[in-house]
Amino acid sequence: MRATIAVALAVVIASCGGQSLSLSVRAGPPATRAMARSALTVANGIVLNRVRIVIRKVELEVAGTVEMDEVASGPYLLDLSGASLDGGGVAKVLEASFTPGTYSEIKLEIHKPEAGEVGVNGDLTAMVAANASIIADGTIDGAAFSFTTAVSAEQKFDGNMVLNSGSNLTLNVDPSTWFTSTAGRLDPTVAANRSQIESNIQSSFKAFKDDDHDGVED
Repeated sequence: MRATIAVALAVVIASCGGQSLSLSVRAGPPATRAMARSALTVANGIVLNRVRIVIRKVELEVAGTVEMDEVASGPYLLDLSGASLDGGGVAKVLEASFTPGTYSEIKLEIHKPEAGEVGVNGDLTAMVAANASIIADGTIDGAAFSFTTAVSAEQKFDGNMVLNSGSNLTLNVDPSTWFTSTAGRLDPTVAANRSQIESNIQSSFKAFKDDDHDGVED
């Protein structure tokens, strides 16, 4: 899969001023400082040229408690396309007010938006019309396809994090894993592959503290 996904995000500022925390997104395998950014090429005949993902309700669990601090409600559209995927760049999605401290968990939801949630983000209209939380557009053996799913899933990521004002969390999503399996490629146009593809999608997310915005967990 030559996943050529760029970050073409309409930056949504949730809150300005005071103690702030940013959320960014990166597309591709989890980065290491030594890894070539071109490591997204998989020779299975599938090319992705656009991926849209809706997320909402970003929460942090205060360390040593069961208290959840909601830092963003959403929903927010991640619209990924172009050449930035190969570059492995990190792009800001939103900035929100929060209480600095030590946190033990990041939680967010992959979410199918409803008509009443479009609000100021008109780009969500297409997702509502498609009844989708995720849309992946590309080609398979040169023929165009669009894979649409309404999967809704809560994503949890554990890790002791000291977050200060100005800290950043990066959400890493790896679409290069979506249409592959140990048996070979998963043709997105074959209905029998849907369950495995949706499972792959839910396993392709990771979120972590990334104050230097390099796509590597701090």
